[in-house]
Amino acid sequence: MAVDQDKMKPTRHPGVFRLPDGRLWARAAVRQADGKVVTLRRLMPIGASESDAILAVQELKQSIKNPQPQESTATHHRPDTSPRQQLDQFCDRWLETREKRVSPSTAETYKATVKGFIKPRLGWMACEDITRQAVESWVSWAESRTQKSGKQYTQDTMRSWWRCLRTIMADMVADLDLPRDPTGRVRPPERPELVAVREQKTLDAKAVGKLLVACRATFPQWYAEVATMALSGARAGEVYGLKWDAIDFENNRITIKRAVSRGVLLERTKTKQQRVIPLSKDLEPILKAHQEWQKAENVKGLETGLVFLSVKGGLRDGNSSQKVWIELCKTAEIDHKIGPQVMRRSLNTMMLAEGVDRITLRSIMGHTSEPMTQRYAGIGHEAKADALDRVRPTLTETQGATKTPTPTE
Repeated sequence: MAVDQDKMKPTRHPGVFRLPDGRLWARAAVRQADGKVVTLRRLMPIGASESDAILAVQELKQSIKNPQPQESTATHHRPDTSPRQQLDQFCDRWLETREKRVSPSTAETYKATVKGFIKPRLGWMACEDITRQAVESWVSWAESRTQKSGKQYTQDTMRSWWRCLRTIMADMVADLDLPRDPTGRVRPPERPELVAVREQKTLDAKAVGKLLVACRATFPQWYAEVATMALSGARAGEVYGLKWDAIDFENNRITIKRAVSRGVLLERTKTKQQRVIPLSKDLEPILKAHQEWQKAENVKGLETGLVFLSVKGGLRDGNSSQKVWIELCKTAEIDHKIGPQVMRRSLNTMMLAEGVDRITLRSIMGHTSEPMTQRYAGIGHEAKADALDRVRPTLTETQGATKTPTPTE
């Protein structure tokens, strides 16, 4: 391959250069005993890192110093120019890098998206050949996808694919020094004809109260857990990652600073931001009774400090409570499927209905974007507590004002 030497940009590594199209060029020169300089070059495949090029330089030097019979360098080290491999390889490298920086659940989501919804349509293309038209074609293809059951994917799901693709493309452009991001000015997938099912699945304060009554009567061992999900607005992973050191009974505060993801306790939340939420007047006695029960029974795993423990004394697995939610729906006469996310969404919806401003709501729920983080960081604790008080289920009437059940009752 003819390369214009003037257009090659040297890197900080001797013998490694970057071409205008983003690819790396490895070059090794060795002076022989007779004074003659022998030079070998190698064009690295798309997606190759500078570390790969450094190894290539070392191999080329060894090839010059030890010219014993071996496979032709040109044949053995020919770059993989198969269109099918190029974006595939970059995505694989991207996933390896991302996996070390994100939570296990996010890493699994990235892997599933790349495997099922990016590689099948774009994986065969060379990175530099991916155009805006190719991305627009992908958008149309994504909008036409259906699940195995024949059901259409929701717009939120398609948007999650889009976010993953945009991140990959942005990193690809930066890593390979490509001239432009092919996702620029391309609209994300959308399906406005779909009904926003998620927003339909919410409960009002009365239904939440009935649900807690049902839980207290039929599954007392789950009562504190369900009540925490219903009355705090915390994500399920944040509830399962809750430790007693994060609950301040004296000042009526809960600090959300940990989360469980794919069976791993992370010392950070989904948004990587700690937040403080009020310990509501209804939830405080429930958690105190739960703590007293743990100590009285000397439950297995007490030394971990976790508020909610599995039977074996370890981290709780959210899947183990699926049957509980199904039975609670029947007992409380709720006609649609519910779970931790529905409880969180219900609190969000109730606060909006009561006129709680969106900034205060974000500070409680942890819904965040970078610009909004700074805006709600200073929301006072009293404002948050007032917001939660506005949507309190009438628990004192349905459950009794003085008696809080323990898991054994």
